[in-house]
Amino acid sequence: MAWHRFKVKGKHYMTKRMRTLDIIARSDVAAKQKAITQKLLPPFICEEIDFKPPSKKLLEQAASAGITIPVKASSDDVISLLERKDDIAPPAGLIAFAERWDIYFSQYIGNKALFNITFKNLPPESKSAFFVFSVYRFLSGDKKTNLDTHPYKDIFYKFAAIAANDARLFRSINNYKGEHLCTFGSTEGLPAGYKAGGTRTIAYKAATAFIEDYFDANYQPRALKDDGLSAPAKPAPVQAAAPAAAPVATAKNKDAANPTAKNTKPAPAVFIISKNDRFVPSKAIELKNKIVKIPDLENKATADLPIYSPKNELPNIIVEHDRKKLADKSGCLGIFAVLILLILIMMSLLF
Repeated sequence: MAWHRFKVKGKHYMTKRMRTLDIIARSDVAAKQKAITQKLLPPFICEEIDFKPPSKKLLEQAASAGITIPVKASSDDVISLLERKDDIAPPAGLIAFAERWDIYFSQYIGNKALFNITFKNLPPESKSAFFVFSVYRFLSGDKKTNLDTHPYKDIFYKFAAIAANDARLFRSINNYKGEHLCTFGSTEGLPAGYKAGGTRTIAYKAATAFIEDYFDANYQPRALKDDGLSAPAKPAPVQAAAPAAAPVATAKNKDAANPTAKNTKPAPAVFIISKNDRFVPSKAIELKNKIVKIPDLENKATADLPIYSPKNELPNIIVEHDRKKLADKSGCLGIFAVLILLILIMMSLLF
Protein backbone atom coordinates (compact mmCIF):
# COMPACT_ATOMS: atom_id res chain seq x y z
CA MET A 1 0.00 0.00 0.00
CA ALA A 2 1.35 3.41 -0.98
CA TRP A 3 2.05 6.25 1.40
CA HIS A 4 -0.15 9.35 1.51
CA ARG A 5 0.22 12.74 3.12
CA PHE A 6 -2.67 14.10 5.21
CA LYS A 7 -3.59 17.31 6.94
CA VAL A 8 -5.44 16.23 10.10
CA LYS A 9 -7.32 18.77 12.20
CA GLY A 10 -8.70 18.07 15.69
CA LYS A 11 -8.88 19.31 19.29
CA HIS A 12 -5.90 18.90 21.60
CA TYR A 13 -7.05 16.86 24.61
CA MET A 14 -5.60 19.32 27.16
CA THR A 15 -5.90 22.80 25.64
CA LYS A 16 -9.17 21.99 23.78
CA ARG A 17 -7.86 24.16 20.95
CA MET A 18 -7.96 23.09 17.33
CA ARG A 19 -4.61 21.93 15.95
CA THR A 20 -3.54 20.85 12.49
CA LEU A 21 -0.95 18.10 11.99
CA ASP A 22 0.96 17.11 8.87
CA ILE A 23 0.91 13.29 8.91
CA ILE A 24 2.22 10.70 6.47
CA ALA A 25 0.32 7.41 6.62
CA ARG A 26 -1.02 4.60 4.46
CA SER A 27 -4.68 5.55 4.88
CA ASP A 28 -6.90 8.17 6.50
CA VAL A 29 -7.62 5.74 9.35
CA ALA A 30 -3.89 5.28 10.02
CA ALA A 31 -3.46 9.07 9.91
CA LYS A 32 -6.14 9.42 12.61
CA GLN A 33 -4.41 6.77 14.72
CA LYS A 34 -1.22 8.83 14.58
CA ALA A 35 -3.16 11.99 15.41
CA ILE A 36 -4.49 10.36 18.60
CA THR A 37 -0.96 9.36 19.67
CA GLN A 38 -0.06 13.05 19.24
CA LYS A 39 -2.84 14.00 21.70
CA LEU A 40 -5.62 15.04 19.35
CA LEU A 41 -9.17 13.82 19.90
CA PRO A 42 -11.80 12.93 17.30
CA PRO A 43 -13.81 13.94 15.39
CA PHE A 44 -11.13 14.83 12.84
CA ILE A 45 -11.08 16.76 9.60
CA CYS A 46 -8.73 14.71 7.42
CA GLU A 47 -7.62 15.98 4.02
CA GLU A 48 -5.10 14.39 1.67
CA ILE A 49 -2.43 16.76 0.34
CA ASP A 50 0.51 16.43 -2.06
CA PHE A 51 3.99 15.49 -0.91
CA LYS A 52 6.61 18.22 -0.80
CA PRO A 53 8.20 18.57 -4.27
CA PRO A 54 12.00 18.49 -4.69
CA SER A 55 13.79 21.82 -4.48
CA LYS A 56 15.76 23.29 -7.35
CA LYS A 57 18.99 22.50 -5.50
CA LEU A 58 18.05 18.82 -5.13
CA LEU A 59 17.18 18.56 -8.81
CA GLU A 60 20.54 20.08 -9.74
CA GLN A 61 22.37 17.62 -7.48
CA ALA A 62 20.51 14.70 -9.04
CA ALA A 63 21.27 15.93 -12.56
CA SER A 64 24.98 16.33 -11.81
CA ALA A 65 25.02 12.79 -10.34
CA GLY A 66 23.41 11.40 -13.48
CA ILE A 67 20.23 10.33 -11.68
CA THR A 68 16.97 10.19 -13.61
CA ILE A 69 14.12 11.66 -11.56
CA PRO A 70 10.86 9.64 -11.72
CA VAL A 71 7.63 11.41 -12.59
CA LYS A 72 5.90 12.96 -9.54
CA ALA A 73 8.91 12.20 -7.34
CA SER A 74 8.79 13.93 -3.95
CA SER A 75 11.61 15.65 -2.12
CA ASP A 76 12.11 12.50 -0.01
CA ASP A 77 12.31 10.39 -3.17
CA VAL A 78 15.09 12.52 -4.67
CA ILE A 79 17.03 12.55 -1.38
CA SER A 80 16.77 8.74 -1.23
CA LEU A 81 17.94 8.40 -4.83
CA LEU A 82 20.98 10.57 -4.08
CA GLU A 83 21.84 8.61 -0.92
CA ARG A 84 21.32 5.26 -2.64
CA LYS A 85 23.65 6.04 -5.53
CA ASP A 86 26.64 4.38 -3.81
CA ASP A 87 24.63 2.04 -1.59
CA ILE A 88 22.99 -1.36 -1.95
CA ALA A 89 19.28 -2.18 -1.99
CA PRO A 90 17.73 -2.98 1.41
CA PRO A 91 16.72 -6.61 2.07
CA ALA A 92 13.07 -7.53 1.64
CA GLY A 93 12.82 -8.66 5.27
CA LEU A 94 13.82 -5.25 6.61
CA ILE A 95 11.36 -3.53 4.26
CA ALA A 96 8.53 -5.76 5.52
CA PHE A 97 9.56 -5.15 9.15
CA ALA A 98 9.59 -1.35 8.71
CA GLU A 99 6.25 -1.40 6.90
CA ARG A 100 4.64 -3.43 9.67
CA TRP A 101 5.74 -0.80 12.19
CA ASP A 102 4.31 1.91 9.93
CA ILE A 103 7.69 3.59 9.49
CA TYR A 104 7.61 5.94 6.52
CA PHE A 105 10.35 5.69 3.90
CA SER A 106 10.69 6.35 0.19
CA GLN A 107 10.40 3.44 -2.21
CA TYR A 108 13.85 4.45 -3.52
CA ILE A 109 15.60 4.21 -0.14
CA GLY A 110 18.96 2.49 0.26
CA ASN A 111 20.09 -0.10 2.79
CA LYS A 112 21.92 2.23 5.18
CA ALA A 113 19.15 4.83 5.28
CA LEU A 114 16.47 2.21 5.93
CA PHE A 115 18.45 0.68 8.80
CA ASN A 116 18.87 4.17 10.30
CA ILE A 117 15.21 5.15 9.95
CA THR A 118 13.90 1.82 11.22
CA PHE A 119 16.09 1.63 14.33
CA LYS A 120 15.45 5.29 15.18
CA ASN A 121 11.65 4.96 15.07
CA LEU A 122 11.16 1.66 16.91
CA PRO A 123 9.65 1.81 20.42
CA PRO A 124 12.14 1.04 23.25
CA GLU A 125 11.23 -2.63 23.71
CA SER A 126 11.44 -3.49 20.03
CA LYS A 127 14.60 -1.40 19.64
CA SER A 128 16.38 -3.52 22.28
CA ALA A 129 15.11 -6.75 20.69
CA PHE A 130 16.24 -5.58 17.25
CA PHE A 131 19.68 -4.76 18.65
CA VAL A 132 20.35 -8.23 20.10
CA PHE A 133 18.80 -9.73 16.95
CA SER A 134 21.39 -7.80 14.89
CA VAL A 135 24.25 -9.01 17.09
CA TYR A 136 22.95 -12.57 16.71
CA ARG A 137 22.84 -12.16 12.92
CA PHE A 138 26.41 -10.86 12.90
CA LEU A 139 27.78 -13.70 15.05
CA SER A 140 25.81 -16.54 13.46
CA GLY A 141 25.79 -15.40 9.83
CA ASP A 142 21.99 -15.50 9.81
CA LYS A 143 20.64 -13.71 6.72
CA LYS A 144 17.12 -13.12 8.02
CA THR A 145 16.37 -9.42 8.57
CA ASN A 146 12.74 -9.44 9.74
CA LEU A 147 12.66 -9.67 13.53
CA ASP A 148 8.89 -10.17 13.65
CA THR A 149 8.98 -13.36 11.58
CA HIS A 150 12.19 -14.79 13.02
CA PRO A 151 11.78 -18.18 14.78
CA TYR A 152 13.76 -16.94 17.81
CA LYS A 153 11.86 -13.69 18.22
CA ASP A 154 10.66 -14.62 21.72
CA ILE A 155 14.23 -15.13 22.91
CA PHE A 156 15.32 -11.74 21.58
CA TYR A 157 12.45 -10.09 23.45
CA LYS A 158 13.76 -11.64 26.67
CA PHE A 159 16.83 -9.46 26.21
CA ALA A 160 14.51 -6.48 25.65
CA ALA A 161 12.84 -7.19 29.01
CA ILE A 162 16.27 -7.11 30.67
CA ALA A 163 17.17 -3.83 28.94
CA ALA A 164 13.89 -2.27 30.07
CA ASN A 165 15.06 -2.59 33.69
CA ASP A 166 18.66 -1.48 33.08
CA ALA A 167 19.04 2.22 32.28
CA ARG A 168 22.78 1.97 31.50
CA LEU A 169 22.21 -0.90 29.09
CA PHE A 170 19.39 0.80 27.22
CA ARG A 171 21.33 4.07 27.04
CA SER A 172 24.20 2.15 25.44
CA ILE A 173 21.80 0.56 22.93
CA ASN A 174 20.36 3.97 22.13
CA ASN A 175 23.82 5.31 21.25
CA TYR A 176 23.91 3.05 18.19
CA LYS A 177 22.58 4.07 14.80
CA GLY A 178 20.80 1.67 12.51
CA GLU A 179 23.72 1.45 10.09
CA HIS A 180 25.95 0.25 12.98
CA LEU A 181 23.81 -2.88 13.20
CA CYS A 182 24.72 -4.05 9.68
CA THR A 183 28.06 -5.25 11.02
CA PHE A 184 30.23 -4.92 14.12
CA GLY A 185 33.94 -4.20 14.45
CA SER A 186 34.70 -3.92 10.72
CA THR A 187 32.86 -2.71 7.63
CA GLU A 188 34.45 -5.29 5.35
CA GLY A 189 32.09 -6.30 2.57
CA LEU A 190 29.93 -3.17 2.83
CA PRO A 191 29.95 -0.12 0.52
CA ALA A 192 31.97 2.96 1.45
CA GLY A 193 30.41 5.30 3.98
CA TYR A 194 29.21 2.69 6.47
CA LYS A 195 30.30 2.71 10.11
CA ALA A 196 30.55 -0.55 12.02
CA GLY A 197 28.98 -0.97 15.44
CA GLY A 198 31.32 -0.90 18.41
CA THR A 199 32.25 -4.16 20.13
CA ARG A 200 33.47 -2.67 23.43
CA THR A 201 30.21 -1.09 24.54
CA ILE A 202 28.01 -2.14 27.44
CA ALA A 203 25.25 -3.04 24.97
CA TYR A 204 27.39 -5.26 22.74
CA LYS A 205 28.98 -7.09 25.68
CA ALA A 206 25.56 -7.66 27.26
CA ALA A 207 24.14 -8.90 23.95
CA THR A 208 26.98 -11.37 23.35
CA ALA A 209 26.73 -12.66 26.94
CA PHE A 210 22.98 -13.11 26.48
CA ILE A 211 23.47 -14.99 23.20
CA GLU A 212 26.06 -17.29 24.80
CA ASP A 213 23.60 -17.96 27.60
CA TYR A 214 20.60 -18.74 25.38
CA PHE A 215 22.27 -20.29 22.30
CA ASP A 216 24.78 -23.10 21.86
CA ALA A 217 28.00 -23.07 19.80
CA ASN A 218 25.97 -23.59 16.60
CA TYR A 219 23.65 -20.70 17.54
CA GLN A 220 20.72 -23.01 18.13
CA PRO A 221 18.55 -22.17 21.16
CA ARG A 222 19.26 -23.98 24.39
CA ALA A 223 16.37 -25.18 26.57
CA LEU A 224 14.47 -22.02 27.47
CA LYS A 225 15.03 -20.85 31.01
CA ASP A 226 12.19 -20.18 33.40
CA ASP A 227 13.40 -16.69 34.27
CA GLY A 228 10.04 -15.00 34.54
CA LEU A 229 10.68 -12.95 31.39
CA SER A 230 8.45 -13.36 28.42
CA ALA A 231 7.99 -11.85 25.02
CA PRO A 232 5.04 -9.61 24.18
CA ALA A 233 1.76 -11.36 23.56
CA LYS A 234 1.07 -12.44 20.02
CA PRO A 235 -0.59 -9.56 18.15
CA ALA A 236 -4.27 -9.73 17.39
CA PRO A 237 -5.18 -10.31 13.72
CA VAL A 238 -6.09 -7.27 11.65
CA GLN A 239 -9.18 -6.80 9.54
CA ALA A 240 -8.31 -5.04 6.32
CA ALA A 241 -10.10 -1.98 4.97
CA ALA A 242 -12.06 -1.03 8.07
CA PRO A 243 -13.02 2.59 8.70
CA ALA A 244 -12.03 2.91 12.35
CA ALA A 245 -10.08 1.37 15.22
CA ALA A 246 -11.51 -0.37 18.28
CA PRO A 247 -10.25 -0.52 21.86
CA VAL A 248 -7.24 -2.79 22.31
CA ALA A 249 -8.68 -4.65 25.29
CA THR A 250 -12.21 -5.34 26.48
CA ALA A 251 -13.54 -5.15 30.01
CA LYS A 252 -14.44 -8.84 29.81
CA ASN A 253 -10.84 -9.81 29.10
CA LYS A 254 -9.61 -7.62 31.96
CA ASP A 255 -12.06 -9.18 34.42
CA ALA A 256 -10.92 -12.67 33.43
CA ALA A 257 -7.28 -11.76 34.01
CA ASN A 258 -7.91 -9.88 37.26
CA PRO A 259 -10.71 -10.98 39.64
CA THR A 260 -10.67 -7.58 41.39
CA ALA A 261 -11.14 -5.70 38.15
CA LYS A 262 -14.86 -5.22 38.85
CA ASN A 263 -14.01 -2.98 41.79
CA THR A 264 -11.91 -0.65 39.66
CA LYS A 265 -13.21 1.82 37.11
CA PRO A 266 -12.28 0.68 33.57
CA ALA A 267 -10.29 2.95 31.29
CA PRO A 268 -12.36 4.75 28.64
CA ALA A 269 -12.64 2.95 25.33
CA VAL A 270 -10.84 4.54 22.40
CA PHE A 271 -12.42 4.73 18.97
CA ILE A 272 -11.26 6.39 15.79
CA ILE A 273 -14.27 7.67 13.92
CA SER A 274 -14.17 7.84 10.15
CA LYS A 275 -16.24 10.29 8.13
CA ASN A 276 -17.88 7.27 6.47
CA ASP A 277 -19.23 5.81 9.73
CA ARG A 278 -23.04 5.66 9.89
CA PHE A 279 -23.27 4.82 13.58
CA VAL A 280 -21.22 6.20 16.45
CA PRO A 281 -20.10 3.60 19.05
CA SER A 282 -21.88 4.23 22.33
CA LYS A 283 -18.65 4.65 24.34
CA ALA A 284 -17.05 7.07 21.91
CA ILE A 285 -18.82 9.96 23.66
CA GLU A 286 -16.45 9.43 26.63
CA LEU A 287 -13.64 10.98 24.63
CA LYS A 288 -15.27 14.40 24.95
CA ASN A 289 -14.83 14.63 28.71
CA LYS A 290 -11.87 12.41 29.56
CA ILE A 291 -8.13 12.64 29.09
CA VAL A 292 -7.17 9.49 27.25
CA LYS A 293 -3.76 7.87 27.54
CA ILE A 294 -3.09 5.44 24.72
CA PRO A 295 0.09 3.41 25.34
CA ASP A 296 -1.07 0.58 23.10
CA LEU A 297 -1.13 2.78 20.02
CA GLU A 298 2.42 3.91 20.77
CA ASN A 299 3.95 0.50 21.57
CA LYS A 300 2.30 -1.71 18.98
CA ALA A 301 2.89 -1.97 15.28
CA THR A 302 0.07 -0.26 13.42
CA ALA A 303 -0.57 -3.50 11.53
CA ASP A 304 -1.41 -5.18 14.86
CA LEU A 305 -4.04 -2.69 16.05
CA PRO A 306 -7.54 -4.20 16.18
CA ILE A 307 -9.92 -2.52 13.78
CA TYR A 308 -13.39 -1.29 14.67
CA SER A 309 -16.02 -2.11 12.07
CA PRO A 310 -19.63 -0.82 12.09
CA LYS A 311 -20.71 -4.44 11.43
CA ASN A 312 -19.79 -5.24 15.03
CA GLU A 313 -22.30 -2.67 16.31
CA LEU A 314 -26.05 -3.19 16.04
CA PRO A 315 -27.73 -0.58 13.82
CA ASN A 316 -29.81 0.70 16.75
CA ILE A 317 -26.74 1.69 18.78
CA ILE A 318 -26.67 5.48 19.01
CA VAL A 319 -25.12 8.12 21.23
CA GLU A 320 -26.53 8.43 24.77
CA HIS A 321 -27.97 11.92 24.40
CA ASP A 322 -29.87 10.79 21.26
CA ARG A 323 -31.42 7.99 23.31
CA LYS A 324 -32.68 10.54 25.82
CA LYS A 325 -34.21 12.62 23.04
CA LEU A 326 -36.01 9.58 21.65
CA ALA A 327 -37.23 8.65 25.12
CA ASP A 328 -38.61 12.17 25.66
CA LYS A 329 -40.35 12.11 22.29
CA SER A 330 -41.89 8.68 22.88
CA GLY A 331 -43.14 9.84 26.31
CA CYS A 332 -44.84 12.90 24.80
CA LEU A 333 -46.46 10.81 22.09
CA GLY A 334 -47.87 8.46 24.71
CA ILE A 335 -49.46 11.31 26.70
CA PHE A 336 -50.86 12.83 23.51
CA ALA A 337 -52.44 9.50 22.52
CA VAL A 338 -54.10 9.14 25.96
CA LEU A 339 -55.58 12.66 25.71
CA ILE A 340 -57.05 11.95 22.28
CA LEU A 341 -58.56 8.71 23.58
CA LEU A 342 -60.19 10.53 26.54
CA ILE A 343 -61.63 13.20 24.22
CA LEU A 344 -63.13 10.53 21.96
CA ILE A 345 -64.71 8.74 24.95
CA MET A 346 -66.23 11.99 26.26
CA MET A 347 -67.63 12.87 22.84
CA SER A 348 -69.18 9.42 22.48
CA LEU A 349 -70.87 9.80 25.89
CA LEU A 350 -72.26 13.26 25.05
CA PHE A 351 -73.60 12.36 21.63
